[in-house]
Amino acid sequence: VEQDGRLLRELCKVARLNPQKVLNMDKKIEAFTKHMEEAERRTGDTEDLVHTMETLVQQLQETINKLQDKADDLENRSRRCNLRLVGLPEEAWLPTLLNLPELSDNLEIERAHRTFLSKVRNVDRPRMLLFKLLRYRDKETILRQARNLGPLTFNKPIYLFPDMRKRKSFSDVKWLCKDLAIPFALLFPARLRVDFQGQRLFFTS
Repeated sequence: VEQDGRLLRELCKVARLNPQKVLNMDKKIEAFTKHMEEAERRTGDTEDLVHTMETLVQQLQETINKLQDKADDLENRSRRCNLRLVGLPEEAWLPTLLNLPELSDNLEIERAHRTFLSKVRNVDRPRMLLFKLLRYRDKETILRQARNLGPLTFNKPIYLFPDMRKRKSFSDVKWLCKDLAIPFALLFPARLRVDFQGQRLFFTS
């Protein structure tokens, strides 16, 4: 140690440096090195924590998506006997319009009500009627007959379609298909079928 001290003093003389300042600088470098090592350790711990949290968030997102799909499925199932009807006057009877005499006396409706009006009411736009049939097969019979008959009218156009949770998300696309005269259908639980250039395409969003 004594020899190292003499060597350090000789070197300092040659370099014209103060030995004490060199020692202080050495201590500062050592302390700085320790701080850097501590910072690197903390950075590594933080990166590990972030990676763990990213994995957890991804797992939670997958769980949320699965739960959302299940909720959508349950809600669609609860609506499977529902129909939405636009443009048919109250005095008219749907089975008569669709030429379904077998349903005239047997069509049972659990409940029916008109949907809420928008804040900006269009007086030319008819109110929509939402009703729930007692039997699912009656709903299928009505929709199948409506498709077979083509465009329905009763002084004005009449629209009949299933009640689906994601129905509104297809609104813009449906209007576009109507403007372009592209045949389409909204299928249960929430699929859009488009017939285009000889192809039958299906979309879920």
